[in-house]
Amino acid sequence: MDNPTRTPDDMFSARRRLLRGSFSAPAVLTLASGSALAAQSATCLAKATATPTTAALATSANADTFMRIRLLARPNGVHLLTRASLGGIPVNLSFWNTGTLWQRVGVSGVNLNKAYGAQETGSVPNNAAASNYWVALRFNNAGEIVGVGASGSGSVVGQSCWNSIRTSP
Repeated sequence: MDNPTRTPDDMFSARRRLLRGSFSAPAVLTLASGSALAAQSATCLAKATATPTTAALATSANADTFMRIRLLARPNGVHLLTRASLGGIPVNLSFWNTGTLWQRVGVSGVNLNKAYGAQETGSVPNNAAASNYWVALRFNNAGEIVGVGASGSGSVVGQSCWNSIRTSP
């Protein structure tokens, strides 16, 4: 007569056979190391500045994928970039002196997409408000700002390099 009730020994035996069967065929499992991605990210800025490039002045928040800063505008049509708008990103002394608080950026004419005029050390004009212009930042391979738009050395940094930028000195 058949006994449908299984004993604990039968259940353990079945489990043992299942486990033995799953390990009887050789299996190779590999886990990808993150070191290759980290190495690529760490050299992103060095590669970007190897061939200096520039980006056009943007007139929309969605116009590009570059690291950019919104310009302020005064009622007289002068556009400017302020140190405060750069946040904690370090600025190389080859671009701005330590005391520089703001500088004009051209949105048309001969100064299009360039910083021009004196580096201003006085306070930012209180009648300057957010404009519809953004300028691309230029970085060296140490992650410091060395220019904006077509001004300065280094190169603009695309979206793929944003994580490589050092945000504190």
